[in-house]
Amino acid sequence: MTMDPRTPPTPTSTTRLFAGAVLLVAGGTLAWLGHEVYRVATDSFVAPIILSPYNDAVLTSKLSLSQLQVERARTAAEIESIDDELGAAAKAVARLRELTTMVERSLSWTSDVNRQLAEKGALQRRAIDEQASIVTQMIERQGRLTETAEKNLKAGLLTGDDYQREVMALGQLRVTLLENQRARNELDAKLAAVRLTQDSLSRKRSAPDLPERIIREDQLVRVELEALKLEAEQRKNQGLRRLDVEKLARIDELEKQLKARPIFRAIETNLDVAFVPYTQIEGVRVGAIVRDCVWGLLACKVVGTVKEVVPGETILPDPWGNQARGQFAILDLHDRAAARSRTLRVRPLD
Repeated sequence: MTMDPRTPPTPTSTTRLFAGAVLLVAGGTLAWLGHEVYRVATDSFVAPIILSPYNDAVLTSKLSLSQLQVERARTAAEIESIDDELGAAAKAVARLRELTTMVERSLSWTSDVNRQLAEKGALQRRAIDEQASIVTQMIERQGRLTETAEKNLKAGLLTGDDYQREVMALGQLRVTLLENQRARNELDAKLAAVRLTQDSLSRKRSAPDLPERIIREDQLVRVELEALKLEAEQRKNQGLRRLDVEKLARIDELEKQLKARPIFRAIETNLDVAFVPYTQIEGVRVGAIVRDCVWGLLACKVVGTVKEVVPGETILPDPWGNQARGQFAILDLHDRAAARSRTLRVRPLD
């Protein structure tokens, strides 16, 4: 039987098998390519960083932390010093207030003493007046006796010595009266001073200011001025203390934030971290799988997981070498060599 050359040859079973295999390989390749394209589109690309205690950035950060701790110690010492000054000022103000009360009471003491002097002076004045009255009566009686003695002397009924005794007795009584008048004048002068003091203490307009009152007012002004200075110093120190307390709180918060950063954690030990740009942050979660791929695309293998996503923003080169904003992620790598790769891929948790 002769075949028509225009009739297509019938495929053999081998040909069919080969064609099917080619289709399967092509389909598998397309499926693999589609899967890889999907993974590339959904995976997060991060830039790994190896931090160690000898890293320049870590050493610089350690120096910054030391300076911050020195500033904190200085601020705490300033607060302690201000507290001591405030305590001393409070005691001084309290003592000055007590002194003010004592100075005010000193005038009351002067008033009480002056009142007692007035009462005693009045009693002494009555006694002197009574004594003057008695002495006057005695002088009158002795005067009559002396006149009688003079008459008896002229009549020869009395000797000259007896007459002289009567004259001397009269003279002594007159001296006593003079002394009484002198004592009364001295007492009147004292009572006048007492009355003047009373008028000054009662603040009569006609009375001059009492020296003790002037001294008291001067002392009160000085004490009050010193108390006002101390209170003003207290207010200033209280303001400074509030500022220092706020500064200390800010330092503590800053120190807390800095110590949470991976660079500060690397002060004590080596640390594998990755910079995650915000454009890649969506799939980076704790426990996410970290893969290392050739050129970031081929022959991917699991090298670890994401241990922690550190809060706080930083600016570093992204996996493609461009400056970008993002966050740090701490990695738990069982293949430490992967940290030397330029790019790692983080696969989101399903």
